[in-house]
Amino acid sequence: MRISILVACLWLATSPLHAQIVFLSTRTGNWQIYRMDANGRNQTRLTRNEAGDYSPVWSPDGKQIAFESIRDGNWDIYVMDADGGNQRNLTQHPAIDSYPDWHPDGTRIAFNSNRDGTSHIYVIDTNGGNVKQITHLEFASSPKWSPDGKWIAFEWEGDLSGIYIIDPDTTHLCRISRTIPEAPMSVAGWSPDGKQIMYMAALDEARDNAIVVIATLSPDRNGKVVRWEQVRLPRSFKGSPAWGADGKSILFTGETRGNDDIYRYRLDSRKLRRLTDHPNNDGYPHEWHPPLRVSEKGLAPIPWGSIKSNLSSRNLPFLTFLFSSIGVKEEVE
Repeated sequence: MRISILVACLWLATSPLHAQIVFLSTRTGNWQIYRMDANGRNQTRLTRNEAGDYSPVWSPDGKQIAFESIRDGNWDIYVMDADGGNQRNLTQHPAIDSYPDWHPDGTRIAFNSNRDGTSHIYVIDTNGGNVKQITHLEFASSPKWSPDGKWIAFEWEGDLSGIYIIDPDTTHLCRISRTIPEAPMSVAGWSPDGKQIMYMAALDEARDNAIVVIATLSPDRNGKVVRWEQVRLPRSFKGSPAWGADGKSILFTGETRGNDDIYRYRLDSRKLRRLTDHPNNDGYPHEWHPPLRVSEKGLAPIPWGSIKSNLSSRNLPFLTFLFSSIGVKEEVE
């Protein structure tokens, strides 16, 4: 038992996890999918085709990426390995299927489709089977699973347009966004802890003037909002906001010298960092949330307090000496 604990702790200490960002870029002529480290380094192209690939999102374990593509002459949902290999068409339907998002357990993907004449939210198993329609509201799109898998946030462009969440099992529906007359809204996603939902509202027809709002949900998880807060974003902000893996930052597309780049904006310190710097356009970032908390440099420090709480007291003196000798320290914010 002691040996097993020691091996596990040594693995944690010597196997740092790196946050990864998947994004889109036109640097090769059309929109293709790339990945990079959380600090913007090691940018790598993942897809190569004459059509376009869009809306990439990580699987919960960081081993796969779902996306939409028109490479076969029709909009479908695709899945590939994190290195770009093993690309396959998941939906294979003549309708327009788009905006995929993984269930937290990794076995299902939500997406929107007009296969019954108008856009609705559907869920499909990752093997391509068991397709289920979730919404019955016209023009529902862009689903985002909650971290606990109990809700799906989405956009609705109906009589009461805005951002909503729905329980996929009971179809219980709650409105999340405040009313802004004639302002199209888009859902950015859930915070990593599931307590907040971020969305964007366009204040003019060209969508050049937009605001980002964070809605804080009631602690009892009943779908009610207790607070709305507008985020004060830098002037370079252009669109496609997304939560950072740390839950304390926002990734977004910003304009730099006439072209689009990807930025990280710290909500606490308001510090801005440009992650890409390319003469072509980069955008639509999505960061993988590693199982351990991620530092700003992309490393996952060891949660020493959690390790101590799960070990018996008779092992602590030896393990404390072991970790201190190899330089493992408790992270201080």
